[in-house]
Formats: sequence, structure tokens, C-alpha cells
Amino acid sequence: MERLTRRRFLKRSLGFAGAALGLRSIARSGEDPKGPKVRPDVIVYRGEYPGWPWVARAGGEKLVCVFRDDGVHDFSPTGKVLFTASADGGKTWSPARPIADEPDVDDRNAAIARFPDGRLAVAYNTYDRDRTSRPKIVFSRDDGATWSEPTAIADLDARTRAAPVPLSSGEILLPIYRAPGNGAIAALSADGGKTWALAPVPDAPGFLGDEWTVVEVERGRLVGILRNNGAADGFFWKTESANGGRVWEKPVKTNVRDARSTSPAHLDWHGKTPVLTYADRRMVSVSMVATRDPEFREWDLERRVLCYQYAADGSAIPDGSYPVSVAGGDRLRFIVDYEIRPEGRWIAGYFVEVPEDWR
Repeated sequence: MERLTRRRFLKRSLGFAGAALGLRSIARSGEDPKGPKVRPDVIVYRGEYPGWPWVARAGGEKLVCVFRDDGVHDFSPTGKVLFTASADGGKTWSPARPIADEPDVDDRNAAIARFPDGRLAVAYNTYDRDRTSRPKIVFSRDDGATWSEPTAIADLDARTRAAPVPLSSGEILLPIYRAPGNGAIAALSADGGKTWALAPVPDAPGFLGDEWTVVEVERGRLVGILRNNGAADGFFWKTESANGGRVWEKPVKTNVRDARSTSPAHLDWHGKTPVLTYADRRMVSVSMVATRDPEFREWDLERRVLCYQYAADGSAIPDGSYPVSVAGGDRLRFIVDYEIRPEGRWIAGYFVEVPEDWR
């Protein structure tokens, strides 16, 4: 797929048509067509305390999803990473099964990608009784039927959140971060994931790096959107690398924010359009927004798509709001999220219609 250079981006922005404001997720029977969606289209998985899912396309109509499950949000010695797949674009899902379940360790924060060579890659981190984390990666060459032994990314107290990114150079980039202590780091592998080198993202006044996600805009140019752990204003920040992730610019603030605390945003492409999926009010509602700014700082908030809110009355649920989305067609995206509600605990799926000019 052709990526956008700054010149292509500016040229294309001239034709960025004014689609209808307030476009929302697809209405269903019994819902107010003028209001946001308030219940999932699909329950991907019901569990004890399922959390922090990630979804990726895996060829054709196939989607793959990973997440962590156990009985609590914090450390559990039986926390495990589960894998499930859909053959029909997210409508139905296979029974989930564990792919990382080290004894007496909490395996969590998983994210999945399908590489150009057909491999599936899942990054995750272990979390032990001392609250120490270690980032790891596993691979599958048979669509998730079997998985490699885990490879350590670094002997560092660091965590994962986003999926590994296969770069056009043939290298693999994995966004990780330090917590507690904080600080965003790019891990790079030039040998298919066997060994890794680390490149820190600098902090800035008012910014302390945390969970983040990365896309490759063109060969060598990478853009990351970061959660900020250094301020309570809820704004997401942007960083960039011009040399394939080896050196990163000092992050700068975007115009997108979570008005109620923050959880990480997911940066992805819908065709050639950059799309940010994020909780605009954590544990209350989730939105998507696109940009025509080649610097990825100014996003089109006037045409924000309100995807769903968790409760009809706009109240907060006890836990949730780690949305990740993938394209499901010219005007459709599929979001996975976790929802801890009084009536159930699940990984939820939402189908969301997007503006016609997101292509």
C-alpha cells in the first residue's frame, strides 16, 4: 500500500471532502439512531477479568485477537495471554486458548500483528510478584495453531502495549515503555526477532513517555502517538523518527485528548487516511478521528466519529477503554475493547461506519 509523503499528504488534503458531521457507529434495531451505540455488536470473549485486547487483519476476512484474562486487574500468578480468530470479519470468534501462560507469572499486555511473510507475531510482557515486567515476543507460522518459545526483548523492567511493526526495511519495530519510572522506548530487530536494540524516545517539558503505538508513513519515516504520564490534561503526544526508529524527535502535543484521565490511543491507516481510535472520556465513550496534517499533530475533531458509549446515561463503567480498530471495508472499521461491567466482563466488538473520504 502506498504511504503518504508530506507532499502527497498535502495534495490529498485539498480533496478531503466534507462528509456529514457526527457520523456514528451503525445503528441497530432498538437503538436511538441519533445517539451513540450503547452495547457491543459482538462479544468476542467472556471471562473473569479480560483486558487490554488487540486485533489485526490476517488475510481476507480473517481477524486475529489477543488479550489477557484472570480474575483481577492487578498482578495474578495465573494471568495468561489468550488467542482467538474470526473467519468472517469479526462476526463470530473461535474459542480462546492460551498462547503464553508462564507459571506464577502474570502474562499480559499482548498485541498481535501479521507480517508480510505470513507469520503472526505477539508481543507481551511478564509481570511477577515483585511487580517487575519483562517484554517478550512469540511467533506462529501456522496461523496460530502453534507458537514459538518466547524471546526476551530486553533485560529491562519494561512493558508492551502495541503490536510489533514490520518495516519496509525488513526490520521489526516494537514500541515498549518503562513503568514504574516511565519512558517510551523503541525496540528494533534486524534478524527477524532474535535480537533487539533499544532506542529511547526523549521526554519533554510536561511530557513523560508511556504506552504508545507506531505506523510507518514512508520508508524510514515513523510516527508514534503516545500516552502522556507527565500531566493530567489528557492530551496525546506525537513523536517521529526519520531513520527507521533509531533516533526519535522530542515529542510534541497533539490537539486530541481524553477528557477523563487517559488510556492509550491506537494509530492506524484506513486506506491512506491516518485514523486515531481513542477513549475521548475513559470508561465513558470511545471515538475515532482522522487527520490531513502531514505532521500528525492537528486532527479533524469537528468531524470526530463517536463510536460508542458504555452506558445509555453517559455514566462510567468500572473499567475499560483500551480500544483498537482495523479496517473492515471501504467505510467500516471493527473495534475491540475490554469492558468490566456489573452485568458482565468481556472483550467487546463494535462495527463502526466511517466517513466516505477516509480512504
